[in-house]
Amino acid sequence: MLRSFYNRLMRTLTLVLCLASLAAAQSLDDDRDFWNKKFNDAKTDFNHRPNKLLISAIRDRKPGAAIDLGMGQGRNAIFLAQQGWRVTGVDLSNVAVEQARSQAARLGVKLDAVVDDLSRYDLGQSRWDLIAMFYVHAWYHAAKPDDVRRLRRALKPGGLLVIEGFAGKDSFMFQPNELLRDFADLKVLRYEDVQDEADWVPAEKSHIIRLVAEKTE
Repeated sequence: MLRSFYNRLMRTLTLVLCLASLAAAQSLDDDRDFWNKKFNDAKTDFNHRPNKLLISAIRDRKPGAAIDLGMGQGRNAIFLAQQGWRVTGVDLSNVAVEQARSQAARLGVKLDAVVDDLSRYDLGQSRWDLIAMFYVHAWYHAAKPDDVRRLRRALKPGGLLVIEGFAGKDSFMFQPNELLRDFADLKVLRYEDVQDEADWVPAEKSHIIRLVAEKTE
């Protein structure tokens, strides 16, 4: 009787895990389809300039290994490659990744462009001199807390974490002091909670949070 109960329990658990996996896969497919349509839409006016926070953060820094999580069409990843960094860019949208590869090829810079879910990509341990995350606040909230630990582990000692995204009352946006709490073990070089022009909403003010932090261990 005990073995029969155990077998039923294992079948039930297996079914639950399969259903959860299917639901997660469907959600990823939906997200990929959404962004693929955006990046394929000729009417969408994408920003192709590198982020100002990133430009400031790497000034006087020796180039090393960098990763741009949620790189989109590669504006920041390509900028880093042009500055001599060895760059990997990861994005869920295969359309965006292909656009980034094409632009990097046109400009003659090397870019390792990867199609993957940010939560599945193997960030490694003490691997990166720079981790950049721009306007992926929704993923950040959905992925916590596991991916916060992954980001910390992935930075080399002396490595930089550079984050910028929208802030607000909505649960998928950054909250005041949230990043300071999440990365309290890093040395904060710059933190801003401001009303300013966002990369995706030029010519008007948006609530933005910015963080530049260094791993000192």
